[in-house]
Amino acid sequence: MTPVPIFVLMGTAGCGKTSVAEQMQLLLGCKFLEGDSLHPPENVKKMSLGTALDDDDRWPWLRKIRDHIIDHAKDVQSLDVNSKKRVVVVTCSSLKKVYRDTLREVPKDVGTVIFVYLKGSHELLLNRIQNRKGHFMAAEMLQSQIDTLEEPDEKVEKVIVASIVPPPPEEAKHIIAAAVEKGFLPASVNNDV
Repeated sequence: MTPVPIFVLMGTAGCGKTSVAEQMQLLLGCKFLEGDSLHPPENVKKMSLGTALDDDDRWPWLRKIRDHIIDHAKDVQSLDVNSKKRVVVVTCSSLKKVYRDTLREVPKDVGTVIFVYLKGSHELLLNRIQNRKGHFMAAEMLQSQIDTLEEPDEKVEKVIVASIVPPPPEEAKHIIAAAVEKGFLPASVNNDV
């Protein structure tokens, strides 16, 4: 079977991963997995207190996301290869290459993982974090995430780099168009969006 395109929206807190992923889900009618929802309570508590996660906190969470990605991809794999619903959209900060490598551990016949790096300035990210409501991430954690971030290299990883300046609906359309242009999605998807 043809592998399912799996888009992992990545970046620091405040880059709009969830907002853009929801717009992609709306446009494509596809599966959406919110990575933050898979954090164990201990991780959420730690971050809400302004304490950065360490790798011991992250590895079980990343493996859980990867396993859910595989399950979601298998759920839609039997759909027509040109269907815009035959896509999985996931949110996960994926700050380091080794974290992205873990998420890429999807059987080749099941799915192909493409990272969408939502990139923005420190000022814009901080402003967004300070103005959002109901999220556990403390604003003080942004610098820690920026320090940890290893930007993906388009020569080494399958990646789309997207600016966070446009509003999420526009950004989602840009990402889908870029995915078609790079051959990650069939051209027919662009006609339906």
